[in-house]
Amino acid sequence: MMSSSEEEKAVGRKQKADGSAVFAGASRSRKIFFCLLLSAFCLLAFGCRRDMQDQPKAIPYRESNFFRDGNASRQLVPGTVPRGYLRADREFYLGKKPNAGLQAAPAMTQPAAGQATAPPIILPAGQTSTPNTTALYPDDVETFPIPIDKAALDRGQQRYDIYCSVCHGATGNGDGMIARRGFNKPLPASYHQDRLRQAPVGHFFDAMTNGWGAMPSYAAQIPVEDRWKIIAYIRALQLSQMPAQAQGNQMPGAKPISVKR
Repeated sequence: MMSSSEEEKAVGRKQKADGSAVFAGASRSRKIFFCLLLSAFCLLAFGCRRDMQDQPKAIPYRESNFFRDGNASRQLVPGTVPRGYLRADREFYLGKKPNAGLQAAPAMTQPAAGQATAPPIILPAGQTSTPNTTALYPDDVETFPIPIDKAALDRGQQRYDIYCSVCHGATGNGDGMIARRGFNKPLPASYHQDRLRQAPVGHFFDAMTNGWGAMPSYAAQIPVEDRWKIIAYIRALQLSQMPAQAQGNQMPGAKPISVKR
C-alpha cells in the first residue's frame, strides 16, 4: 500500500496533467479561431478588390450619363479665374484702355513710367494721312505700359526676328521669306504704311494676341511683356525708315530711338 505522501504526490501530478491538457486545448481552440478570422478577412478583402483601370472615374472628353448634360468633363464655375490669370491691368494684359466701353469721354492712358508711341508724322507732299486714328482704334492704348530702354529694344528685336520677320521681313516691309515663297494672298502688312505708323501700340498688341486677317494669334508663343517689347522694336523700325522730312518734325523733346543693326 502507498503512503499518504505518495498518494498526495500522485494526485498532484494528475491535477497538473489535467491542467496542462485543458490549457493546451484552449490554446489550440484560440489558434483555430484566429485562423478562421484571418481567412474571413482575406475573403472579404478579395471580394472588395478592384483594379485601378476598372475604378469608376470620369475620363475627359467622354460621354457620361451621370450628369444631366452628358459631359464627363465638368465646366468651371462662371467667373472662375486661375491663380495668376486675373488680368486686372487691362492696359498691360489686353492693350485696352481701362474704361473702354464704359464712358465716351477721353481718359488719360499714360501709366506710371509709361512712354509715348511714335510722334506725329508730317508726311511728304502727295501722301495723305489717316483722318482719325482714334475712330479706327477707340479702345486701344496709345502708350507703352512698361518702360522701354535699350535692353527692351534688344529683346524686342530678338523676338521679332524669331516670330515676325518670317512674314513681315527684317525691315518690316512685308517681304519676309514666307511671303516670298508664295504666302502672299494677301501680302503681310508693311509697318511703313501710314495707317500703321499712326496706329496706337494697343492695335499691334491686339493683333499679336488675337490674330489679324491671315495672321494667327501668337499669345501662346509670346509672353505678354515680350509682345510689348516687339512693338517697341516695330516703332524703332518705323522711325528708322521715316522720310527725312517726317523725322525732322518730331515732337519737341522726343528722343530718337537707336536701332541695333
